[in-house]
Amino acid sequence: MEIKRVAAVTGGLIVVGGIAGALASALAVMVIVLWEQGSVAPAFRAPLLSLALVFGALYGAVLGPLAAWLLMRHVPLGIAIGGTMLGTLIGGVAALLLDGSVNTYLTIPLAGFALAALAIRIAVPRRARVAG
Repeated sequence: MEIKRVAAVTGGLIVVGGIAGALASALAVMVIVLWEQGSVAPAFRAPLLSLALVFGALYGAVLGPLAAWLLMRHVPLGIAIGGTMLGTLIGGVAALLLDGSVNTYLTIPLAGFALAALAIRIAVPRRARVAG
C-alpha cells in the first residue's frame, strides 16, 4: 500500500477513533447518571463528563487506529467502530458501577474495548482475496 494512502487512512482512523471514544465515554456517564438520578441533565454539569470526553477521545485516537490496523483489517469499518464502541460503553458503565476509583475508570473501559476488538476479529470471517 502506498505511504500516502496509509497516512490518509491512519489520519482518518485517528479522527474517527477520537470521536467514537469521546462518544462512548460520554454515553457511559449519561447512562449512569440516568440510572442514579432519573435524568441525564445533571450529567452536563458533572466534571466527570468533561473528563470522560477528554480521556475517551485520547484513548480512541490512539487505540482505534492500532486495533484497526493490527486486529481488524478485514472487518468492515462500521462493524469495527460500532463493536468497539459498544465494548467501551459496556466497560465504561461497568467501571462507573463498580467502585468509582480513577484506576477503574481508566482500565475497565479499555478491557471492554480490547475484548470487543478480539471478539470482532474472531467473529468476522476473512473474505477470500480475489486475484486480479
